[in-house]
Amino acid sequence: MNGFKESLKTGKLTTSKCSSCKKLIWPPNNICPKCLSNDIEWVELSFNGKLLDFSESLMGNKPVIFGIVELDENIRVLGRIICNDSSEVKKGIDVKLVKCGIENNDVYYEFQPI
Repeated sequence: MNGFKESLKTGKLTTSKCSSCKKLIWPPNNICPKCLSNDIEWVELSFNGKLLDFSESLMGNKPVIFGIVELDENIRVLGRIICNDSSEVKKGIDVKLVKCGIENNDVYYEFQPI
């Protein structure tokens, strides 16, 4: 798991991949859930994805949009959707990961419509 956290600290989104059966493992793990191999490598994921669903939080001074984004091979993450006009956010739009990292020991992802 250190590979995942270290990559996030540099703004890269990675996951583990089984060298034996080639399965992408999400969430990242040191053992493949498919074949139980511990022969794992770290691979960088695509920054492009599709917005599956979203919700707008009205707490605070400015609304914040959160969405579920599907990346490579059905990997889904919850992240913030950054945009100037919330009317451009719709289910099914293409989005791009623009920022990811760890803050106060919490992982975060930020996407923009493309």
